[in-house]
Amino acid sequence: MKKITCIVSIIVFFTITVCSCHKTSSNDHSKNSEMTVTFFDVGKGDCILIEKDDTTVLIDSGYAATSDEIIESLSAREISTIDYFIITHYDKDHAGGAPYIMENFSIGTLYLPDYEGDNKCYRMLISATDTLHINTQRVSGDIAFQLADVSWQIFASSVTYSTEDGKEPNDNDMSLVVSAKYDKDSYLFAGDIEKDGIKSYLASSHGQYDILKVPHHGNKAGNSDELISSVSPKIAVITDSTEEPAENKLLALLTKADATTYRTSEYGTIVITGNGTGEYSVSSEYSPQA
Repeated sequence: MKKITCIVSIIVFFTITVCSCHKTSSNDHSKNSEMTVTFFDVGKGDCILIEKDDTTVLIDSGYAATSDEIIESLSAREISTIDYFIITHYDKDHAGGAPYIMENFSIGTLYLPDYEGDNKCYRMLISATDTLHINTQRVSGDIAFQLADVSWQIFASSVTYSTEDGKEPNDNDMSLVVSAKYDKDSYLFAGDIEKDGIKSYLASSHGQYDILKVPHHGNKAGNSDELISSVSPKIAVITDSTEEPAENKLLALLTKADATTYRTSEYGTIVITGNGTGEYSVSSEYSPQA
């Protein structure tokens, strides 16, 4: 069984237990170090920090308007280097803060989806990478790397970028999807993939994950049922806002799938900690949105 401990405030605690999809192993995990995943509350947007030992991975950056808060939070953790900075796609709620973060921290490698964006956010991002001489890699195919005992994969979208007249660009379906596996712990960060992006990801059948960062902030539920069924998450995290909350239909799908759901609109910044045993501590770091 997996124990998920949720800290709603300083004085309120409760424990939720969910079934494990992994068999108990005889391996000794007692000496494993912790991996911490922080889903920052930036409103309806993504900025996710993964810390393991002395390494850091940042997935997306939130808005330009929330960049000061992110910079302050990273600095408070005494972070000076981001080993891998992954931008899933070029919408302002995912990439708007990137230029400001790059100005304030040393970046090992910046991973970008392999298409030319069609907005101001993209142009500012590329300008900053050129000015700051950031080591940048466009992800045109799936890639994998190891960092501090964590196995990472970045899955590229097979969708063709479209900017047809009269239609919104399909940036969401161009999102990179990122997975992290640390011993028995497993995370899937699904960017903003919608129907075509989900179809692209599922075409390779990447299996189940304990924790799912729900795509597109819990919207367009009709696109997510197959993804939820395939991933079969035990914990779902939704980066929504009080002004633009997750859809009730999507929340119902997660309930039906027996996933315990945490939303930034309700909990504020969400922190998940694991040590590779398949047991996770879930806490709220800041007060929820007003």
